[in-house]
Amino acid sequence: MDFASSLLELVKVLWGLASKPLGYICNLKDNVDVLRKENEDLEAMSKDVKATVEREEGGGGVRRTNQVENWLGKVQQFEGGVDQVFQEAGERDRIKCLSRCLPRNCWSSYKLGKRVDQLLNEARELQHKKGEFPAVTSPLPSPPILVMPMDKTMGLDISLGKVWKWLVDQKQVRVIGLYGTGGVGKTTLMKRINEELSRANHGFDIIIWVVVSRQVNEESIRDTIRKRLNIEDKSWEGWSQDDRVHHLWEVLTHKKFVLMIDDVWERLDLLKIGVPYHNESKVVFTTRWEQVCAQMHANETLKIEFLKSEEALKLFEENISKSLVHCHQEIQDLAEDIVEECKGLPLALITVGRAMAAKDTPSEWRLALTKLRSKPHKLPGMVEEVYHILEFSYDSLDDATRQACFLYCCLFPEDYAIVTDELINLWIGEGLLGDTNDVYHMRDEGASILEDLKRACLLEGESSFNRPAVKMHDVIRDMATWIAHDYGQRENKLLVIEKEEDMLAKMISKWREAEKVSLWGGQIVNINRTRVRCSQLETLFVRETKVRLMPRGFFDSMTAFLTVLDLSGNRNIELFPEEICDLINLQYLNLSSTHINELPREIKNLTHLRWLLLDYVARDFLIPTEVIASLPLNVFSMWGVHLRNEEIVEELGHMQDLTDLSINVYKSSSALKIFKSFQRCIRRAWIRKCEDLTCIPISHSLKGNSNFLHLEVLYLTDCPVDVKMEITQGIGRAPNTSCFPSLIDVRVENCGLLDLSWLMHAPNLRRLMVLFCNSMEKIIGDGIAREELAASRLFSCLECLHIEFLPKLRSICDHTLLFPQGVEFFIWRCPDLRKLPLDSNNARGSFSIFANKDWWVEFEWDPAAPVTFQRFGSVEKMTFGEAARKMKDESIGLARIRFLPHN
Repeated sequence: MDFASSLLELVKVLWGLASKPLGYICNLKDNVDVLRKENEDLEAMSKDVKATVEREEGGGGVRRTNQVENWLGKVQQFEGGVDQVFQEAGERDRIKCLSRCLPRNCWSSYKLGKRVDQLLNEARELQHKKGEFPAVTSPLPSPPILVMPMDKTMGLDISLGKVWKWLVDQKQVRVIGLYGTGGVGKTTLMKRINEELSRANHGFDIIIWVVVSRQVNEESIRDTIRKRLNIEDKSWEGWSQDDRVHHLWEVLTHKKFVLMIDDVWERLDLLKIGVPYHNESKVVFTTRWEQVCAQMHANETLKIEFLKSEEALKLFEENISKSLVHCHQEIQDLAEDIVEECKGLPLALITVGRAMAAKDTPSEWRLALTKLRSKPHKLPGMVEEVYHILEFSYDSLDDATRQACFLYCCLFPEDYAIVTDELINLWIGEGLLGDTNDVYHMRDEGASILEDLKRACLLEGESSFNRPAVKMHDVIRDMATWIAHDYGQRENKLLVIEKEEDMLAKMISKWREAEKVSLWGGQIVNINRTRVRCSQLETLFVRETKVRLMPRGFFDSMTAFLTVLDLSGNRNIELFPEEICDLINLQYLNLSSTHINELPREIKNLTHLRWLLLDYVARDFLIPTEVIASLPLNVFSMWGVHLRNEEIVEELGHMQDLTDLSINVYKSSSALKIFKSFQRCIRRAWIRKCEDLTCIPISHSLKGNSNFLHLEVLYLTDCPVDVKMEITQGIGRAPNTSCFPSLIDVRVENCGLLDLSWLMHAPNLRRLMVLFCNSMEKIIGDGIAREELAASRLFSCLECLHIEFLPKLRSICDHTLLFPQGVEFFIWRCPDLRKLPLDSNNARGSFSIFANKDWWVEFEWDPAAPVTFQRFGSVEKMTFGEAARKMKDESIGLARIRFLPHN
């Protein structure tokens, strides 16, 4: 029994060992058929995977995963092995050997059967692996620099050179701010920088480009940065915000990177985002706002300027897609005029150029130029592609007052240098800065707004006859006018007229809808024939024209709403237009720089008048008594005018609403009245020809009603005796307080004064001019201790000291003083003045002296001091000793020398 069991077990074992090889042989044909089907399934799977991979790779930014690449390789290798088996099986089938199990064929059938079985297992394994793919592609690793497509650029080479130097050569520069008007080319410059970085061996590990929208999304910025750093989506999504910041910080700390941030509207806290500051890395950003550069702690800033004429013409030509050289001569001339209208703004040049690309006739170009000058918003693309971009800067002011002040500048002609003081006065007169009698506070507010508008690149800083001014770029002015016209819906709401032919009936009919009208310039000579109907008019300028008379009835329809009337600069107007007295709602009246010589008594009817400006009117001006005192004036200015009846000074002293007074006086009694009764309101005082004025007593204390808080300008002219300014200290006076805290401009001419020691009480003085004072020996007299001078901050804000024809002047001050950086001295015909109250040790930074040859020969200064020598535009660097010898040897009459700090 045991033997039988053992034998049976042995048979089973032997059969198990033999059945598999026998199966390879006996089931060969069936297994080949199964393999054929499995291969077809696997081939279909492979085609599907390949198609998906190719589709996804075709979209860019991804490549097939290593897992898929390996699987496709194995499938291809498998298909090669299967083809060989099928070929061998087919050959055996053809010779009818597959069904025979003869001994000579058994071995080969066994080997083939075993190979088929192996391939079946391999096919099933490959099919199973395909189902395990989470994805067939993965994102490509980011290259160190992403090259961006860009058009040909114009006029950026100099700016690129500056920024490149900061990026590559100057390690201490970590943050670079590029600012300028919308559409001026800031982003284009950034792309040029990116392009140069892609070519150069600069040593940076990675360049990261981020675009910031007006509404800052810090998480979006982080996400952009992490993608450039190849941080996987799955990991990122599982982190908290603090984890993300920390991880970005850790990765970036170990990289030398350039972070390029385009279109920053407000301060961006890079540390909060996860961007470290360190010397090896750089941050470059663009913004429309200059103050953002300061808020972002930029080590270097660069304003992107408008294109020059030649560069602008080239850019325009690029965008009309043809050479102007081959165009009709009239088209060439018109093209130059069109380019001039764009004033170097690349965005406008590109937009207008594309609009003109298909225009081939002079008439089409003439029409385009007419539209650009009169109705630029009608030109194709201007609103959508230019104004809407510039409008972002306007919208970003985020303040209705600032927006209204900006739009007000549209009342001035194109390319006009708007004097800032005049503009701010108009803003106040219009009520744009609030309804308050505190004119000085509103002036400060207006000055702040102007700086904001300049920092936003909506206005440009200018100078008009040495007075601070601003200008509007023509395209920005067009955009502002479009907004002021209710986005083009009310084209007659605001009218600016510069030609007399525009005063014809057709134009005058538009005044019915006007709220503000500006007649401006010397081309307007005669408006006598004009009858206007403008019952909605609130503001009227008639400025700098050649008009002699305002026609009778001109103001008839304006009585309801007109609040601002500016007739300044009309030198031919000699008679006061009496119909003005019927404008009962008038609040602001400017008659400055006309030849009007008298005010009518009927001006008392203007019971709402707050501003009356009479600067530089006819030389001997008459104001009837008891007229001015009847007006509720806050501001009265009569600068540069001889007042015929100085009884008016007495009247002004009793006007309680008066807060801002500018006046000339010609009597000692009037001068004393100013210093006694007008301390609270005097802003500009000009004392002239007071022959018997010997002393001006001033009591000074901390109380506001006894200090000259607002006196900015003081002129003393043709006063032959030595006028003593006796300043007595009132009870309770604190140390370092002054009675002239706002005084910035002093002029003393043809006077008998021996010194100007009272200037110690004017710590913020900026300009001092002393002329033709034959008795003056010192500017600051004797007997003043060095400590007292230091406490007074004398000349610490001085910008210019102009002294001329002072034959006895020996000293400005016996003690050395700390002048500010960049102060300028103009010294002419002061033969006894040999030294200045500073030396090479205490001079703060650089300063300049403009003087004649004879004075330079005797001037005492360190001969080794470094200077720049300037004469008629030529500038050379040398020592002072070399400059003095040069003037002597070459007999140079006048020269400007800029002294440089030793370091």
